[in-house]
Amino acid sequence: MTEQLPVKFQEHLQLQNVGINVTNIGFSSLTMESDKFICVREKVNDTAFVIIIDMADPTNPIKLPITADSAIMNPTSKVIALKAGKTLQIFNIKLSSRMKTYTMEEDSIFWKWVSVNTIGIVTETSVYHWTMEGDSQPDKMFDRHQSLLGCQIINYRTDESWHWLLVNGIKAQEGRVVGRMQLYSVEHKVSQPIEGHAAAFTQFKLEGNTKTSTLFSFAVRGPQGGKLHIIEVGTPPPENQAFQKKVVDVQFPAESPNDFPVAMQTSAKHGVIFLVTKYGYVHMFDIESGTLICMNRISAETMF
Repeated sequence: MTEQLPVKFQEHLQLQNVGINVTNIGFSSLTMESDKFICVREKVNDTAFVIIIDMADPTNPIKLPITADSAIMNPTSKVIALKAGKTLQIFNIKLSSRMKTYTMEEDSIFWKWVSVNTIGIVTETSVYHWTMEGDSQPDKMFDRHQSLLGCQIINYRTDESWHWLLVNGIKAQEGRVVGRMQLYSVEHKVSQPIEGHAAAFTQFKLEGNTKTSTLFSFAVRGPQGGKLHIIEVGTPPPENQAFQKKVVDVQFPAESPNDFPVAMQTSAKHGVIFLVTKYGYVHMFDIESGTLICMNRISAETMF
């Protein structure tokens, strides 16, 4: 009897089938802020375009003549943020109107929507939040830690309450890809540097507790192998039992000696951590115990 996997994998779309050039399918030109939209920048002859694929209607991409260094779609609505040099703009596509614009003092090297109305912006020195509401300018949250110097920033995350913020970067060092993170407490205004490649926050309710715990999980592959850490951040609510820290091994196939974690998502509803690696493997862990549920290869292509 074939062992049944507890998760189903399904291909939704081949981007080349809707006119996307394979050379534009990559970290530098394609963004996917949620499961609703895919945004691709491309150049045809001397004309630059931004192509928006609505996953509810993927065979009818929206093609806009826009020149931008970066384009990110709002997670839920047809609002797009564009970056050209130091200038940032937010447009409402449905209304064909510009909602707001701001010129930064330094280059934004990474940005993403951290909620339906707020963008997180990472520069060489600092991290900002910019809301699309009103006419406010980006609000500085904290300075970058020196451990991120020379890193390519690949992610920025917040917990549900916005009390914890995380910058995630990678860099080549001694023949391997090293992961560097900065975990910042908004309440205490303190940063902690962490070695890690991928991370996530989860609001998780332990059995017997009356309130949820803020869990921080992160995965790293070092010279000694891979590890998954699951910890509670902050002070547990008085009526809660504290979460016991978990550290478990993450196994990588012998045929993939250079593989490492690139993404992590969690499901509080199912109590599961999904860890995706560069070479297309997904590891599924129980969030409370750290037990590996399954591991499977979902792509023969490298992930970004």
